[in-house]
Amino acid sequence: MHIGFQRSGGRGEYEVVGSHTGYTAIGLEGWSFHLRWPDGIVRDTDLVLEPADSGKPRLRSLRAQPFQIGRQVASMLMLPDPRREYAETSRGLPVARHKGYVLSRLGFGPDTEFTGFNDVVTIDPTFVDLDNLTDKTTIGVVHRWRRVEAVYAAMDSLPDNVRSIVSQHRNFMASGDPINTTLPGIVLSLERALVSAVPAWVAETDPLPALEHLLGIKLQTGPSLPPPDEIGEEEPVVSARSAHEYRLAKIRGASGRKFSSSIRAAYGNRCAFCGGVYGGVPAVRSGVDAAHILAWSKYDLDVVPNGISLCKLHHWAFDAALLVPAYEGTACTLRFTELATENFAPDTLAKLGVHQFVVPDEWLPADRSLWPSKKYLERLYADLAIEFAA
Repeated sequence: MHIGFQRSGGRGEYEVVGSHTGYTAIGLEGWSFHLRWPDGIVRDTDLVLEPADSGKPRLRSLRAQPFQIGRQVASMLMLPDPRREYAETSRGLPVARHKGYVLSRLGFGPDTEFTGFNDVVTIDPTFVDLDNLTDKTTIGVVHRWRRVEAVYAAMDSLPDNVRSIVSQHRNFMASGDPINTTLPGIVLSLERALVSAVPAWVAETDPLPALEHLLGIKLQTGPSLPPPDEIGEEEPVVSARSAHEYRLAKIRGASGRKFSSSIRAAYGNRCAFCGGVYGGVPAVRSGVDAAHILAWSKYDLDVVPNGISLCKLHHWAFDAALLVPAYEGTACTLRFTELATENFAPDTLAKLGVHQFVVPDEWLPADRSLWPSKKYLERLYADLAIEFAA
């Protein structure tokens, strides 16, 4: 389930989409929405779900001056104020510019609560999507908030005028008060104050990187999105991005090198998806990768059954959750996902493989116990909310 921006009509409305732990959007009509922030504070958004003329449940603000969820969440994350009208957003990067984008989606995490006796949804926010006319970016809420907290902790080193505004943001968040137009105003003041403090900074864009630059805060490497199983239901695209981030986490060392060499040896430097042998040539680096099925940085499984040998093209297709192995009986097959068939042309998919292709035994390890684990694959399908193509 997620809250999604309605692009039609230009009124900046949001609707609740999908289902979560047995609840559907239509069943939440009349319910109020609260927001549990990573700081532990639960705030009332003053939003209630009501049916619109179209019959789709829309979030209506109960305030005299309507204040929608996109502006609330953006200002809490120290992001520039979004627009209400998608058609009037900017083009190109960076996406996060003052009145240059819409906050198009707010993901519900697994700890979202539905309290029936007083009809309240307490959202556990996991990610937000930011969109303009040409580009999109996804931000993990907890990761972004930890960056904001790091700025709070070090703000005494900021120029006086900038420090004063950051302090206002911190104090407002610490108060636990419902978010109102004061907080976007604080962020805008911060954006403008940074113009003189950071000469190379682009005015009225995301202030957080500029603050980190001033403070000498280096971003930690590693995933910025929550793990795939914490993204929430019915979010295959964001789940796939998350899984890719976790697979790319660069915190491995000797265990990772041993895993890579074990995978290549077990598969004979052969890609399990296309059968090409792209290694074993003296003085030439192997052209196959040791791909984890379940991300090492979350599951810590550097064992051969949690891996598969893939060429560069098929490693990309697997990490993007476009083409994945699946067992049919004892046979290992390749299956396209709905993410692939709904977004790529048939001729492109044909270059990646054949749906339900049976992988020859000789493309897999001679020791069948080293084949991709069915248990790990099923966990992957669940984490990514994978739907196979028909």
